Amino acid sequence: MRNGCKVVDTDTHQMEPTRIWEQYIDTRFKSAAPRLGRTRSGRSTMMVEGESLTAEEGKYPMDSPEFLAAGERAMKRFERTRKAGYSPQARLADMDEEGVDVQIIYPTVGGQLLGREFQDTELLAACCRAYNDWSAEYCSAAPQRLRWAAMLPMQDVDKAIEEARRAVNNGAVCIYLRPNPVKGRNLHHRDYWPLYREIEAMDRAISIHDSGSPRIPSYGDRMETHTSGHILAHPFEAMSAMAGLVWFGVLEHFPRLTIVHVEADAGWAPYWVQRMEQHWEFSGNAEHPDMKLRPTEYFKRNIYVACRADEMTLKAAVELLGEDNFVWNSDYPHPDGTWPWALKKLDQQPIAPSAKRKILWDNPARAFRLN
Repeated sequence: MRNGCKVVDTDTHQMEPTRIWEQYIDTRFKSAAPRLGRTRSGRSTMMVEGESLTAEEGKYPMDSPEFLAAGERAMKRFERTRKAGYSPQARLADMDEEGVDVQIIYPTVGGQLLGREFQDTELLAACCRAYNDWSAEYCSAAPQRLRWAAMLPMQDVDKAIEEARRAVNNGAVCIYLRPNPVKGRNLHHRDYWPLYREIEAMDRAISIHDSGSPRIPSYGDRMETHTSGHILAHPFEAMSAMAGLVWFGVLEHFPRLTIVHVEADAGWAPYWVQRMEQHWEFSGNAEHPDMKLRPTEYFKRNIYVACRADEMTLKAAVELLGEDNFVWNSDYPHPDGTWPWALKKLDQQPIAPSAKRKILWDNPARAFRLN
């Protein structure tokens, strides 16, 4: 609790030990499990099916010496936690220092793993099960405070449904999806609708979260460096996913489905809702008969967007779209996040105390069913 207000950080990350995939994966996949290896350039990295999880070649690479050095410098602020192996106890100590009651925790390596298309979807499903089992065990140290997001093998929708059920039964607080198209399917593709029906029935949120340097399509591909690609990828992928879910009928057919966009900032949300409204005014649902409501109505009913605490546009976003659809995230413990100064920055935001309370607790508690 901070300043008398309970706090949820809606985007934090696991720093998975490299051996968990081999240790937690089904026995028959142990020899094929993701593990450390050497790329063609000689870099040590996590690999599966003979290639690194993140793209080395082409655009939006994550392996430049300059980028890696900058990340290493930024990670020094987590030195105490890193020395403790990013244990649950070290994480809880950090949370207590800053007054964070609950973290929603996503994968790091697991997110990169989902950034490539697997040749063997059985192996992909086994990797998802391994991560979900390990994360559930990790969060069992404080299950009301450490809440884990489940990763799914989206290449095979039947396997994704099976793993969603299993993960939720095992305690997953939400379903984590990347916004990028996989096998040519955007998130609004009708192949995924049986999965959305299942998630809606289980009363869990979908958290949409991009991850760096994927091998699947990304808006970051337009750029030649990781930094410039990262600037584009996260918000543009979120915008694309939101527009697709609104305009192609997903939120009409699954009206109780909750979508949370994290690690993409929030300043773009008023512009994007405005942009969709302009097209509604022009053509309504002429090309989108499954869409029955205005874009703003779907946004208000179904969608939350996570802000960084230091966004200069936050005041305008809250004024334009209201207090009820924004949550907060720090990206702990990633080097490009805002931990540990984030909540001090949010304290300084020129928004009403009621908005801060809603962003920190009321809205995420509603989105993630924490009450």
